[in-house]
Amino acid sequence: MRKIKRFKITSREREIRNRLLRELPLLRRAGFQSQPEVSAFILDIFKQIDPGVVYEFNQDAHWELDDQSVLHKEMFSACAVTLGGKLDAYLAALPNDDKRTAAVTVILEFLKTAVLFVADLIKEQAQKEECETLELQFVYLPPFGAAGAPKMLREGQRLDKTVADKALPQILPHLNAEKIEVSLAPDGQLCPPYTVVFFVPWQKAKKKGKK
Repeated sequence: MRKIKRFKITSREREIRNRLLRELPLLRRAGFQSQPEVSAFILDIFKQIDPGVVYEFNQDAHWELDDQSVLHKEMFSACAVTLGGKLDAYLAALPNDDKRTAAVTVILEFLKTAVLFVADLIKEQAQKEECETLELQFVYLPPFGAAGAPKMLREGQRLDKTVADKALPQILPHLNAEKIEVSLAPDGQLCPPYTVVFFVPWQKAKKKGKK
């Protein structure tokens, strides 16, 4: 069961603006002088994103993702989510590092929204199969740099880096990640840079009345 999808997310402009306003020193250094400027900045970045996802459900499959095959799961969905390829050029055109840091903070909020959108799709899919989904397991997250990352990305469960580095080149072909123009660079980073790869484990739903 493979899905290849372009999808839309909401801008969450007010919520993200309030998040940025907690970083007033950063905003002042970046040159912002009013809340409307911050709102316009968020919406301008929103115009640059082109979210895409590929994901595949596996039941009783055993992807040989590392030497010890430690990533075997009875049921799971593997997912790659990207915000598209326009953001690098946008960030490079910003006038100073502080404004870039503010922009990456906004981008990471959009990335969180995209990941949650996909996780909800998979949860709905699992429920139709009388299953439930467990906590996401991140295989790849983009570097955060000086930007403030959402708690879900910052504190989410991550695979051991050594295992993840071995697994990533195997996962992307399984997903046909090139369908959303995602590829692995020689330095181990993903292109486009604001891309996330993660697992969503499934399990059979517990029957009501049973513990």
